[in-house]
Amino acid sequence: MNITQGVPRIKEIINGAKNISTPVITAKPECKNDVRSARVVKGRIEKSVLGEVAKSIKMEMTSRQASIVVTLDMERIQTLHPSITAESVKRSILQYLKKLKDQHIRTSDGRKIIIFPPETDRNKLHFDLHSLKAMLAKVIVKGISTVERAVIRETKGEFDLLVEGKNLQAVMCAPGVVGRDTTSNHIAKVEETLGIEAARIKIIEEIQTTMKNYKMNIDMRHMMLLADLMTYRGEVLGITRFGIQMMKESVLMLASFEKTADHLFNASFNGRHDDIEGVGECIIMGIPIKIGTGVLKVRQSVQHVPNLTYAMDPILS
Repeated sequence: MNITQGVPRIKEIINGAKNISTPVITAKPECKNDVRSARVVKGRIEKSVLGEVAKSIKMEMTSRQASIVVTLDMERIQTLHPSITAESVKRSILQYLKKLKDQHIRTSDGRKIIIFPPETDRNKLHFDLHSLKAMLAKVIVKGISTVERAVIRETKGEFDLLVEGKNLQAVMCAPGVVGRDTTSNHIAKVEETLGIEAARIKIIEEIQTTMKNYKMNIDMRHMMLLADLMTYRGEVLGITRFGIQMMKESVLMLASFEKTADHLFNASFNGRHDDIEGVGECIIMGIPIKIGTGVLKVRQSVQHVPNLTYAMDPILS
């Protein structure tokens, strides 16, 4: 599975992107040492449409009625998706095609589904049949609709699934998946599903993983500082002009990042006030930064000042 790495991936993380190039969910099956169990879980998660499990989808027209007959490929179903039956396919069709009712679909021999089109004009019957046939091939009969595919990965004798998709909650709740061990590289979805604390930890882990792939080590405190800055307001804010505006209220801080002239003009026009407490603002104004030794100010106590007299230096002969 090709996953975005390097500078593009770091850029996605720091910018807090809502849509990333390759969203991947890592899911742990309950029986992590059994490849067959992993295949069963994969079949439950991966999206399967009727066109993939049907041997044929044919139109049948007689003088009395017209119908579409779907014949299931039972050998393929037993290999990949044993839980798919003619009745489950019927329920999926009714859920996907709202215009069809229960009386319009009939099952036969456990492998055939006969669909009768709703009562329509005889002149449009042929067109309706072709349209219905095209839609039937796209009916989702198994899996999560937002999951494109799933890949089984083996690591030191243990198997897990790499799921290509964004629906983290659906994958966590899938039968056979250990929800507490399921993670996603999509930080916005982690925040939406598990909360801001989980998103903060995920930011640190994703940066660390991306850097380790290139044999680069960064002190954990730098990544923690970045994650804290992006999440301290209760939502994931990217280090962009829009995110910085929501993080900072200081005019000079905003002006030091982007659109300097615009921020200064708007602040002067609206009479904005700046306390000059941050690092960037103090550097711009040329005053001591209020961190470290800059926190303290040395002042002279005037309570016990001795009376000093000043005179000319003595002349040494």
